[in-house]
Amino acid sequence: MTDQLDIVVIPTDDDPTAQVLAVAALLALEWAAPYARVTIGQSGEFVCRPAPDAAGGLLRLGSDRKERLGDAGRSATYSDEAEIHIVENLDGDWNLPAKLDSWWAAGLMFTASSFTASTPSGVALSETLNASKREDQRTIELLELAQKWALKQIDDIIKSVGSQSPRRLANMLQSVTTELEALTDTHALLRSRYQADMEIMDPNP
Repeated sequence: MTDQLDIVVIPTDDDPTAQVLAVAALLALEWAAPYARVTIGQSGEFVCRPAPDAAGGLLRLGSDRKERLGDAGRSATYSDEAEIHIVENLDGDWNLPAKLDSWWAAGLMFTASSFTASTPSGVALSETLNASKREDQRTIELLELAQKWALKQIDDIIKSVGSQSPRRLANMLQSVTTELEALTDTHALLRSRYQADMEIMDPNP
């Protein structure tokens, strides 16, 4: 058994809305547990099923990655239309001819000119499209909802590990502590090098 948490996000269905919500859940879990390996799949030792509250995890994607995913999503649907208008039905399916995987569906949603939602999950996803600025109150609320959801999942998993194998939990914590110390040392080294370079570049500070 590994000392690393391997978490698998299982989409609640195979429709595009459920697939995108799985991406949001993965991103939220990666924020909550950077020491864990999180993937999207169908089975695993530790599994999480996405909920609408996890939708805010999509807001953790950078603009460059969104653009790349958008291009991939368009390519997968062979769409060269200037505008894409997504309409979700009550089953979570979209008005698209092609079946998309989780990341391509998310990318296509990012590039959509409009997203008309019909399900609770769809509504939650559409709100992330309208959250354009991180300082906006609704954006903050969506991020907090996703964080709260993700932390609850991680807390439940850690409690499960602790009750079944206390030694494994101790090993996991030790591994995380070691990684954190290594990152701290690396950061200090890079900062000292940066400071040295600045002093060389500026002989008269």
